[in-house]
Amino acid sequence: MTKNMGYKRRARVIFLSGLHPAPANLAAHYVHKLGSEWLEARAAVLPDVEGDVPALDEAMLAWADLLVTLDAAALAAKPALRAGVQHRHYPFEPIPSVSDKVAWQALAAKVRGRVEGMIGGMRLMQKAADEFNVKEE
Repeated sequence: MTKNMGYKRRARVIFLSGLHPAPANLAAHYVHKLGSEWLEARAAVLPDVEGDVPALDEAMLAWADLLVTLDAAALAAKPALRAGVQHRHYPFEPIPSVSDKVAWQALAAKVRGRVEGMIGGMRLMQKAADEFNVKEE
C-alpha cells in the first residue's frame, strides 16, 4: 500500500536574511537535514548582504509557497508576494559577533527549534490527512 500524502508536494520555503546570511543558511540546512520529506528550502539574502547566499529574486519568489523573513531588515524589505504565497516572520536578532562561538551556537539552536516547529506542523497536517483518508475507505 502506498502512502497517500495529504498534500501534492513538499512545501517550498524561502528563508530571507537582511543582515547576515547565516540565519537563512542555517534554516535551509535544518530543513534539508530534518524535514526534507515535508519541505524544500532555499536560503536568500537582500541584495546588499555579502556572503555565499544568493540574493532574493523573482524566480525564487515564483517558486515559493512561503517566505520567512528572519530579521527586521528582511521584514522591512519584504517584496509583494503573489497570491497563495504565505509570509511568516521569525526574527533572529541580534546577529552575534564573529568571535562569539557561544552566541552562534545559541542562534543555531533557536533556528533549529523554529524549523523543527515547522516540520512538526507539516507532520500534524499529514496525520490529519491520513486519518481523513482512512475514514473515507
